[in-house]
Formats: sequence, C-alpha cells, structure tokens
Amino acid sequence: MQDAIPDGYLPDEHEPDLFHALPELHYPEDLNAACEMVDRHVEAGRGDEPAIVFGDSEARRDSDDPSGGRERGPGEAMTSETRTESEANRERSDPRGPRTITYEQLRRRVDRAANALLALGVEPGDRVFVRFPNRPEYVVCCLATQKIGAITVPSMKLLRADEIAYVVDDAAASVAIVYDDLLEEFEIARDEHGLETLEEVVVVDRDDRSGDAAVEHRSYDDLVEAASPDAIAPETCRDDLAMIAYTSGTTGEPKGTVHTHRQLLAICDGYARYCLDPGPADVFASNAPIAFTFGYGFEVAFPLRFGATTVLMEDPTPKKLLEAVETHDVSILASVPTAYNQLFAEHEDLLADADVSSLRRAVSAGEPLPPKTFEQIREYLGVDASDGIGSTEMLHIFISHRYHDEMDPTATGVPVPGYEAKVIDPDTGEELPRGEPGLLLVRGPTGVTYWNRPEKQREAIFDGWSAPGDVYVHREDGRFEYVSRWDDLIVTGGHNVAGPEVEDVLLEREEVYQAAVVGSPDEQRGQLVKAFVVLEEGHDGTADLTERLQAHVKDRIAPFKYPREIEYVDDLPTTETGKIQRATLREREREGGDAASA
Repeated sequence: MQDAIPDGYLPDEHEPDLFHALPELHYPEDLNAACEMVDRHVEAGRGDEPAIVFGDSEARRDSDDPSGGRERGPGEAMTSETRTESEANRERSDPRGPRTITYEQLRRRVDRAANALLALGVEPGDRVFVRFPNRPEYVVCCLATQKIGAITVPSMKLLRADEIAYVVDDAAASVAIVYDDLLEEFEIARDEHGLETLEEVVVVDRDDRSGDAAVEHRSYDDLVEAASPDAIAPETCRDDLAMIAYTSGTTGEPKGTVHTHRQLLAICDGYARYCLDPGPADVFASNAPIAFTFGYGFEVAFPLRFGATTVLMEDPTPKKLLEAVETHDVSILASVPTAYNQLFAEHEDLLADADVSSLRRAVSAGEPLPPKTFEQIREYLGVDASDGIGSTEMLHIFISHRYHDEMDPTATGVPVPGYEAKVIDPDTGEELPRGEPGLLLVRGPTGVTYWNRPEKQREAIFDGWSAPGDVYVHREDGRFEYVSRWDDLIVTGGHNVAGPEVEDVLLEREEVYQAAVVGSPDEQRGQLVKAFVVLEEGHDGTADLTERLQAHVKDRIAPFKYPREIEYVDDLPTTETGKIQRATLREREREGGDAASA
C-alpha cells in the first residue's frame, strides 16, 4: 500500500511487540483514522454539530457570519448548510477564520483538500510536511493527507531553518504545506539546504501578499477551490503509516517516530475513553502545539473521535486559555506544568473572578506535575489534575490516574487500560523489586518505532518492550512514581540524584518561580548538583537566599542531594512544548559557558 517509503527507513528488527488487550482496539483490517474522526459522525446524522471553534473570545459581526456575531454555544448547530460556494470561499479567506466549523463542513473541507493533494500527484506513502500554528487548516491538512493514505509530518512553528531542513530531508517529504506567517524560515531552509525531495510547496496565503516569496508557490486557497468536491473513498489499512512525529530534541537531535491509523485511534479508545470519559457534549482546549503529539491528541484526535468540540487558538497564551474556558464552556483542559504555573503566577486577579464551573477534567503532561502545581489547579480551577507520562515515541499518555481513582500527586498513576509497565535493571534486564528505581518499560497498542534510526531502535527495545527513557519506581501500592529522565540522573560522589526531585523541593519555597537541576562536571565528585533558579518577582539572588534554599533542601531530602551551586537566571531554555531543556544546561556546564542568558 505504501510503496513510496524508501527501503530501510522502517525497522526490520527490534520492533516493539504490540498487543491489543481491549476489545475497543480490535479494528477491522480496512481502517482510516480521518474517516473515523469525521465522516462517521456525519453518517450518524451529527453533521450539524460543531467540530472546531476558532478565534479569540471576542464576539464579532462578519458579513458571512450567519449568527450575526452572536457567540454560538458548543452544542448549538450551525445553520448555514445551504451556504453558497462563494460564502465558503470567503470563510477560507477570512484571516481570523470562521467562528465555528461543523462536522459536515469539516468533512467537505477535508475531502476538497484531499482531492487537491491527489491532483498534485501525492500518492499513498508519500510524506507531507505541514507547518502551521494552531489553526483549522492544520487539522484539515493532516486529516486530508491521512485520508488518501499519505503520511502527515507535522512541524513545530518555532523550528528554525536548519531544523526544518533536517525534518524535511529526514522524512524525504515530497510536498510541504506552509502558513504564510511561517514561510520565512522555510524559505531560508530551502535556499541554504536545497530540500531536494520536495516537489511542491503550497502556501496558505491569507493576506494575499504580492511581491513576496509566497507568489512563487502554489496557493492553498486556489488549489482547494479548484479541487473536486467529491467524497474520498479511502483504501488504507489499519497498519498503514499515518504520521511521522518528530521529538522535540530535549535529548539531542530530533528523531522521527512513526504511527499508524490503528494507533491514532488506539490512544482515543484507550487513554481518552478510560481516563477522560469524553462524549459529544465535551469541549476540549489546550495550548499545546498540534505538532506535539500531546496537542494532537487533545486538539484533534480525542475531540473528533468522540464527536466533541475542539477550541483552537492561534496564539494560545495561558491567559487566552483561561478566557477560552469561560467563553466556550471548556470541560476538558490540557496543558503543561509551565503554562499552569504561568497562569497562577501572572493572572491571579483574573482567576479570582473567572467562571471555570464548566471544567470537569484538567490534564497535565510534558513534564512531571509538581505537588505545588497540583494544589494550585485544585484551588484555582476547582478540579483535581490528572498527571500523565507519555512520549512522542509512544504517541500519547500510557501511565495516568483515572478520575474514579483517588488522585495521588506524588505519583504519575497506573498503566492506562491496554498497557502494561514494569521497572527493570537496564544492565541485567531483570525486573526490580517494588520500591527500587530503574528503567521504565512499557508495552501495549503503541510502541517505540523510529524512522530511519536503526541504532536508536536497537537501544529502545528490550525483548519487545519499549523504553521511553524514564526512571521510575513501581510502588507497593501499584502506582508508578516518576524519578527522572534517564539522562537527568546526576551521579555525585557515588550517589544517584534525580534532578526533578530536587526541583520539586526548591519549588516549595515562595521565592522560587522555576528551577532546573543538572549535573555540573567536578573533578572530586564527578558531578556537582547545580540548580538554575528563576525567582519570583520581588526577590533577589543573594548569598543569604542561596544558603536558605540549600538548607531547605537538606531538611527535606537526603543532604547529599542539595544543590552545591545555585545560579539565578532570568528564564530557562524550553522547547516549544514547554519542556525545560536540561540538556542545554548540561551542555553549557560541560563547556563552562554562561547560562544566565538561558
């Protein structure tokens, strides 16, 4: 089916053992994720229901807005099914996008975009590089690519030219679809690196700019308008590739990870179904980039799988996320600890008056959820937060609490239904006794499968089990407790110190806003425990404060874990997904560089 995939790009050995323990995961051989997420709802008579809400929270009046500017509730159907093609074109050219897109409208858009890709010569197995902020076109292009059996390659919007070139070349993408505001770095990548596999570049040029690089490329609007409106009849199988997602590069060069149509549905019918209990009345919102698999799940796959509504924001700051909860009655909110902390630190005044009564689920992932942040989510948002550990390699969350269980902020949770997990000694491969830290192994309906990286593939698989690269403790109560990333263990004077444990203790202090703890080279101890600290406003990084912070750590955990050095910085390096780049800090320490600008 996917003959366009070059030989050797997929592993022929050291593959993960995938198993499908849940009856919901027993899909038919012929399967297409896009059809399951869109067409199925239309065929069930729910075409008038809202699929996507897009735009800021201020009501507006447009000539082609049939609601007359009145904000439409998530459960209220769009009344414009007889809208003319010219009106649909005006929707496509509206730089702020339509207020609501129903499932029927989404199906039509996906089919038109799919036919446009076919007209460009895209074939099953071809890779389509997609570069957008969180906009409806992103969803449409991903689903259209998957519907015709091609493979979506989502791109983070903050990638620079060298990073773009690496992803395009590594995936051997033949087509790129780029939003005009993100075209500049793409053009630099093409000028400097060639991007020789690309045959077509399509630009969503909403500003109708003239005289710039965009006019040299295909126009998305023109291609879609000229495309056949006929429905696409997919010919994909459940194990055909649907997506290549690239890791965020926190531990080195980004790696492509491959995912099938079956797996895109399995994360919905496993994690989402059992840990979120979603339904058509739910409204999802997140500030994670759609290109991040965490964001793809919460902003595309989960809401569309269950006929719910997704709220998309082009610039989803923590403040706008809060406004979206109020305006659109968001019921399921997903973010990273950094964004939750920013919301609580910078917008306490707004939180005091915010109506967040619609919320019934709050999810945190991407980084371990500090107990302090868990308590703040409970206080300000009125719900207990569900922590979760997932990875780009595993596609989504595989360990989490379920909401009918008692939440324990000191642990990540238990394996998501359909998954198994254990903790091993990586040197012997033997499972460790409860309570001992070791390498986490997981198996289930998804697994670590790298694109064109046989060496990394060999390192990631242990007798069919996948190793996402985390150190965990399997506790006596059955819960799995996070220790650190495998790369984040600090060996100092013969002791193992987990940086995140020290960070959590530092964050208990009112003076500390953010903290990152890494190992710094030391001739005597091998490594020193060093903390990079961002202070709350009104506090200064004095020698006296350093002593107080060090004493606090010594009082709370084993004294050998305290940070012998503390460097105060204005901010910490993070990925686009909000993860602290500890690898960057470690590298600067090895090179003896200045991290104050981090």
